[in-house]
Amino acid sequence: MFSNLREFGVVPFVKAETEEEALLTARALQSGGLPVMELVFRTFAHSRAIRRIAREMPDFVIGVGNILNKDQLVRAVDSSARFAFSPGTEMEMVREACSLRIVFAPGVCTASNIQMAMLSGVTEFQFFPAEQSGGVEALAAIAEPFLHLGIEFFVKGGITPENMRGYLKHREVVAVSAPWIAPQELIEAKDWKRITENAAQAVEAVRSIRAEKGG
Repeated sequence: MFSNLREFGVVPFVKAETEEEALLTARALQSGGLPVMELVFRTFAHSRAIRRIAREMPDFVIGVGNILNKDQLVRAVDSSARFAFSPGTEMEMVREACSLRIVFAPGVCTASNIQMAMLSGVTEFQFFPAEQSGGVEALAAIAEPFLHLGIEFFVKGGITPENMRGYLKHREVVAVSAPWIAPQELIEAKDWKRITENAAQAVEAVRSIRAEKGG
């Protein structure tokens, strides 16, 4: 699944409150050439939204974020989520994710976090909170001892259109979180056109960054 996220480079971080908002946001993103999003997972409306998006938009890669416990993880899988991110490293959830066969990225910001999760076979991580933990230089430092093991990172926390370039230049970074593409204020205003435009701009930005580093 992380290979799927690498295809996009950016993943919209979406805080839709209702099933309808989530569905319309997904359609706007897809229209902009970005058929992927990480939906904050808190209520049963989010479960219904994921199930509906998976049914009506089978090519859309819908995942969940802010998974805090095993019960949430099970509910996300039952709702047809294709990936799940957690802000921290909690080994019970890591083991549950392995048994459920869902792509699950625990949050890490230290080498110890990475080493602990790797004991359960995890090689895909969420570097969080990225900017607050030292940014690109900190990520490079904690990742270096493990790079020969093929680890990969999704980066989240303080990412902007201006600083995402530094992260995406690193091979081990598959994608970054993009909260600016479909922010809550645009969703509440039902400004689907602007969300579509933002998605298209993000796609072009990723294409430009990758062209600079030779793919």
